[in-house]
Formats: sequence, C-alpha cells, structure tokens
Amino acid sequence: MPFMQSLIGGIRALFHKQQRSRDMDEELRAFQEASTQEKLRRGMSHEQARRAACIEMGSTETVKHKVRASGWESTAENIWQDIRFSLRMMAKSPGFTAVAILSLALGIGANTSIFTLINNLMLKSLPVTDPQSLVAFGKEVGGGRIAGIPNGSMDLFPYDFYQQLQHQQTFFQGITAFASFPTMVSVRSAATSTGTATQAISHLVTGNFFSVLGAEPLLGRSLLPSDTQSPGRNPVAVISYRYWQQTLSADPAVIGSAITINGQPFTVVGVMPAKFYGVDLDAVSPDMWLPLTMQAEVMQQPTLLAPNGLQWLHFMGRRKPDANMKQAQAWVTAQAQQYLRDHEPHPLSAEASQQIQKTFVELLPGENGISNMRNSYQQPLHILMGVVILVLLIACANLTNFLLAKAAAREREFSIRLALGSSRSLIVRQILTETLLLSFMGGAFGLILAFWGTRLLIRFVVAGIAVGHTALSATPDLRVLAFTFGLCVLTALLFGIAPALRISRISATPTLTSNARTASSSGGRSSRLLPNILVTSQVVLSLVLLAVAGLFVRTLHNLEDQDFGFNRTNVLLVNFNPKFAGYKAAQLNGLYERILGRLDALPGVKSATISGVPAINPGNWISPISIKGHTPIPGEDTSTLLNRVGPRFFETMGIPMVQGRPIESQDTATSPKVVIVNQTLANHFFPHGDAIGRRFTVADPSVKGEWEIAGIVRDAKYNSPRKVQPERMAYLPVMQLTEDDNYAYWIALRTGGDPAKLTTAVRGALAEIDPNLPILQVKTMGQQLDHLMDREKLISQLSVFFSLLALSLACIGLYGVMSYNVVRRTNEIGIRLALGSQPNGVLWMILRESLFLLAIGIAIGIPATLAASRTIQSQLFGLSPSDPLTFLSAILTIAVVTLIAAWFPAYRATKIDPVVALRYE
Repeated sequence: MPFMQSLIGGIRALFHKQQRSRDMDEELRAFQEASTQEKLRRGMSHEQARRAACIEMGSTETVKHKVRASGWESTAENIWQDIRFSLRMMAKSPGFTAVAILSLALGIGANTSIFTLINNLMLKSLPVTDPQSLVAFGKEVGGGRIAGIPNGSMDLFPYDFYQQLQHQQTFFQGITAFASFPTMVSVRSAATSTGTATQAISHLVTGNFFSVLGAEPLLGRSLLPSDTQSPGRNPVAVISYRYWQQTLSADPAVIGSAITINGQPFTVVGVMPAKFYGVDLDAVSPDMWLPLTMQAEVMQQPTLLAPNGLQWLHFMGRRKPDANMKQAQAWVTAQAQQYLRDHEPHPLSAEASQQIQKTFVELLPGENGISNMRNSYQQPLHILMGVVILVLLIACANLTNFLLAKAAAREREFSIRLALGSSRSLIVRQILTETLLLSFMGGAFGLILAFWGTRLLIRFVVAGIAVGHTALSATPDLRVLAFTFGLCVLTALLFGIAPALRISRISATPTLTSNARTASSSGGRSSRLLPNILVTSQVVLSLVLLAVAGLFVRTLHNLEDQDFGFNRTNVLLVNFNPKFAGYKAAQLNGLYERILGRLDALPGVKSATISGVPAINPGNWISPISIKGHTPIPGEDTSTLLNRVGPRFFETMGIPMVQGRPIESQDTATSPKVVIVNQTLANHFFPHGDAIGRRFTVADPSVKGEWEIAGIVRDAKYNSPRKVQPERMAYLPVMQLTEDDNYAYWIALRTGGDPAKLTTAVRGALAEIDPNLPILQVKTMGQQLDHLMDREKLISQLSVFFSLLALSLACIGLYGVMSYNVVRRTNEIGIRLALGSQPNGVLWMILRESLFLLAIGIAIGIPATLAASRTIQSQLFGLSPSDPLTFLSAILTIAVVTLIAAWFPAYRATKIDPVVALRYE
C-alpha cells in the first residue's frame, strides 16, 4: 500500500507540477500558522511568534526543493533533464552524432546478428513443456559401431533396441525414437488448389514422440503409441502449422481428410502449433510427422525395423524428477552392451568382446534439440563472434577519442559551470547520459541491421536446400533483446568512462584564465597519452582482423583451386526422384535408357549419365566389403564408399581411367556383375597391382552376389572438399543392381558451354518423358561445390567485410586524433613556420607521430595475430596459421592505409598561416 501511494503521488508530482506546488504552499502555510499559534500560547507576541515560526521552518522554496528531492519523481525528472540536455548537445554536432550512431549501429548490429544465429543453433530451447528435462542419447553426429567407426560411442540405434528400452524405464518418464534424417516425400491432396503432387519434408517418429516432448497439437490429435504398434498398419500424419497454412489453405476441415504420400493413402489427424518445429534445429524443418512403423511405405524400400537392423535412429527421453543422470547413463550403457552381446555371432571373439566392453552411450542435455549444423557451424560462429567483438572495440576506441576531443573543447564551459556551483557528479552524469543515448540509438538501429543481417546469414546457411523451410529465425527473442540491451550499456561505459573521468578532474581556475585553444593544449603529454594508446590498440586489432581475414580468404582459395579428381567445368546436375512418380524397381532401367537417350540428343550436350549421388556429396553410401582371397588383419576396417552409376559416368564427370574399362551400356542385369574401383581401394587390397579380375562382396545385404573389378579410376574427392586422406570408392553399375537398390537420384550432363543455359531445355526434355517425374533441383557442379563450401564462404566473406570495416574505423580514428593534434598545436606550428621552418619539416613532424603509433601497433599486433591465428588453425586448409605472405599483406595494407589517413591532417598543418595562428597568443 505505501508503495502504491508513493507511485501515485510521484506520478501526480510529475504531471501536475503546479497543483503539487500549490498543495505544498498550502501545507507550509498551515504548518507556519499552527507553529505561530503554538508560540502565541507560550506567551510570545504575534510578531515574535510569526518570526520564530519562519526561522524554524526555513525558506519556503528550500523546503519545497527538499520535499521534491525526497521522492522517486525527482530522480526521474533529473534524468529527463539530462536526456533533454544531451539531445540538445547532440543536435549541435549532427555530424559527430551521425558518425557515432552509425559506428555503434554497425558494431552492435554485427554482434547481435551473429549472436542471434548462435542463439538459434546453440542456446534456444525446444518449444515444448519443460525442455530442461529432456535427455539426448548420444551425440548429434552418428558414430560408434555404425558405418564401421569403432570409437566406442554409440550415437545411433536400431529399432529393436528402442523396443528393449521401452520395457525397462527406471530413470525416464518416457523414451522416444525418431529417424536421424528427414525423408522427402511426394504429397497429393484434394485440399490443395490444383491437386497436383508437391514435395514435402517428413520426419519418421514413434507414437510417443509428442507426449515425451510435451507438445500439444493446435487441431486434432498428435500421434499415439497405438499408431506405431504394428508396421504398415496406421497411415496417419500430423502436419506442421506452416504446411497447413501454405499448402492446405489453413482449412480446419483437413482433420480426418486423406492425403497421398508417395502413392500411399494417409489420414491427417493433427496440426501442430506455429512455434513447433520438432527436435531438428537444422537447415530444414519438417512439414509433417509420420509413424516410424510406416517407414517401408514412406521410404519405399525394405524395412529398417527388423531385429538387429540398421543403426539409424536418434533417441530422446524425459528424465524423472529424481533421476540421477550418472546412474541413468550407466544403465543405458549396460543395456546397449547387452544388446550387442545378444546380437553378435556366438561364440564371441576376443576382439568383439573387447569392442563391446568399450561401447558406451553418453546422455546429453536435450533441451536444445538435435542439429547437425550445430557441430558444423559452432566454431566458425564463435570465431565470427570474436571478430565482431573486436570491431565493436575499435568503434568504442574511436568514440572515446572523439568524446575526449569534445571534452577538451568544452573544458572552459565545464569550468564555468563548476565555478558557478554545479557539482562534478552532475556533469559526469550528463556525459554518461549522452553516451548512453548514443549507445541506445546505435543499438536501436543495430537491431534493425541485425534483423536483416541475420536473414541474409540464414539464407546463406540454408542455401542449396531444394525443399523445406528452416527452423532458424531472424526474429529476436528475449535472450537476443537482453543481449543487445546489455551490449548497449557495456558499450556506453566503454567509450564514456574515460571522458567522464577526465571531466571529473577539471580544475576551474586555470581554464577560466585561458582561451579555448590553449585550454585544449594545456594537458601536455598526459592528455595525449590515452588517445595515442587508443589509436595504437586500433592498429593492433585491425592487424589481427586483417590477418585472420587473409587466412580465411586463402583457405577458401586453396579449397576452390585444389584438384578434385574430376573435371568440374561445364557440368549440369539434375536431382530427380522416380519413387515420387510411382516407378518400381523393375521399371527403372527402361526409364534410365529413355532419359539418357533424350538428353544425349539435346543440342550442346556432350554426354549424360545417372548416379545415386553426384561425384562429390556428403551422403555417400558406405559398407564393409570382403575381398575374395584376401584375409583381413585383426581390426582392419574394410568400409568402402559406394555409388550407383550409369554408363559414361566417368566420361561425363571427367574422372580418368587408370586401368581397365569403364561402366558401359552393356553392363545390364543379365550381364556379369562388374565394378569400378579407385586407386586407393586397389592399392590397399591389391598392392601388387593385380586388382583387375579380382572379386569382392558387399556386406550390405541388399547388394547381392560377387562383383568383379573391371577397371580402376583415379582418386577423387567424394564427401568433402576438406578431405585430405584418400578414401576407398567402388562404383556399381546401377543397371546391374536389383530390387530397391537401383534407384538413381541424380543426372549429370557435360555440356559444350555454360551448363546453366540448358536448364530449361533439360526440364522440358524430362517433362516429355514423364510429366509426373519430379525435378527437385537443377544446378551446376560449380554450385554444388559452392554449397559444400558454404561454411568457408560465410566465414571468409564476413571476416573480410568486418576487417575492412575495422580498418576504416581505425583510419577514421587516426585521422581524427591527428587532426585534433594539429588543431591543438596550431600555435606551435605557426611559431615554427614564422621562425623559418619549412613545410616539409612540419609535414614530417606530424607524420612521424603517426609512424611511431603505427610501428608500436605493428610490433604488438604481430604476436597478437600469431596467437589469434593458432586458435583458428582447425578452420584453415592448405596453409600455416603463421603464413608469411598473409601476414606481410596485412602489415602492408594497414601501413599504407594508415599513412594515407595521417597524410591529410599533416598536409593541412603545412598550410597554417603563421599570422592567423599567432593572433591567438
């Protein structure tokens, strides 16, 4: 109650000042009258009583001032006065104000933009109930026993292990499983405007997925455990809010309606809220969630749910409130080891037993969801965060120097105010208010820049995604707003403290007896020390940023300029999916022949081929192989990359044959099975050069029979441009594969000119073959490589931009300091010129100061740059973190630009008129 009275009284005092003053006058008169009456009763005369009452109460205005100062409204009024005064001072210097706000907007905006992306990928919690209780089983990137990576960690799991855990949940309220990859599907619905097929991203999940997460549907119901009890029995779908809005016209009647997914009828049972995007915080977010038990129908391939099947599932659980995570991890690890023992061939070999004993499952916080991008972009984003922090520090150093110069120019004003009775704290408060205003104005514009900058960053990050929408958002949440607010306050303190401290030490007397110019120069070396230190620090930070940017630019150049092992020029790639058009395995060879025949006939096409994946792609198929006549040594990893390819693949991709023959059109389902291997595979298994004619089998049960090596091709890059260690690769003729393994998803064409110009013709030719054949994307090989180097391009381009911005700010700072020094030394320069000094001597005198600061900055900057470059060593490719060419280029760049910035004020000093300068003495 007292608080509300104080609040209401303060508001009345702020907005009804005259009434408040009249009320206080009335109260004071009443008090004075009561005091007078009391003294009259004591025997005083009326005159004596009134005089004593006035003395006792004191000055009316003094009392009223004390009353006003006692409430919170007085503080608010003082702050408002400081704000108005600061705005007037800023309006008097519009140029400085504009430069300051722009510098801060760029610095704060850059920090906010990078932090927004970091928040999206690493800090944001899933939009579900109590996300802190969620636990992820294993790391986000699958490893362990899957794909022959025996590192001990089990990160992906088979379906029957999920079923095993369902019966024993001591530490968890529930455990859910979901596919470790999204599945692209073709969807037809009567609710769409045309009823034609559209592509969508689906996610296969268990029936308790939504209940374990604590996510409630907006309409209808979510999936239930009963939906995943029997494989292929419950074709139901829960769709995302975005898909409901954009594809199904936000029709509430969609609940219970039928849609066709990859030719299979499904019933829509629910719509999720707009904020829900699942557990995958990646480049794409699902359009729909489908029962895991519908995997064979959705993916149109054999079941992955068989006992001891493929490790392809992520697990996530919700822990019980009293659960001990160390005990839970030990329990899950024991369950995993027992599962492996039960499914290994018996009797267990010593090697298998030892490997199982080393297997473990790590339980990690699941509140941030699952994201493969998190691992890919974590270090680059941290590096960029460091870069933009340095840019902001350079901007703060600039503003500190500008404010110090302004403070020096206003010393006379401040001295007069001090002499007239103003307090130092009031003046310091006004200076800090001005810096806070500048900082918050810069922060406001910075938020706008950050929003657009983050949108560009997200667009860059998800570039190359053919279908789907990202869960990444450029809209700032409370965490981002709090970060920006805190950054504004910290920035204001960084560039406002030094000017405020300088003003707090002003002595009134000497300044009042001097003019403005002599006052600004009276500080001597001590007044020049801090500006010089700040300029030197800007040189140091700029050198660090330039060198780091140079290392990233050279890394990108090395990646782009390396030998990929194939001819990447004039190649067009087409991503299609015959499954979406209803093609069965037996129909594919005929389809492939029609496609290749039609595309080969197009003008400008030299050759065409098909393959499971492009020549370089992260999604290569991998499986152990067994060489006939080769006894593997204990612990030998025989895992090999596999690709399904068509005739003329090596000719089209420009991969040279080393020995033997390529895959040809006569390699069909009825001819002997052949395979083409690369040099690394041949040299590893056949060091004596007898690979041709040798046979091997593939451990993947879907690849049946023995395959005879018919040729050897040159090694190439297969998964990543960064891969240095050669990988084993085997190319299987797609037309010799059977069942569901002969699906090819990519067409490659070698053209006689710019491949992009054939895009329309290729689409038209494929439409002639089958109008329902979905074309997911068409791009050149150059665009494919660009997409694989998105991370390097992002960090390279942004580091160059920010380093140039930092260099510009540093040059502006040096220019400002040297210009101020010239103004401060106008009298001295005038005397020198009057006494016969040559203009060149004056020019050298000013440039010498700049060279001194530059030399100190470079001397400090070189070891600082060496230290910084070592922290980014893992992001470099093909060069040392102390690359001398990069360092020398950075030093020369900053030296040249700094001297140019210093030359203008130095040249202006030579044009000072001695008569005008001496007139101030």
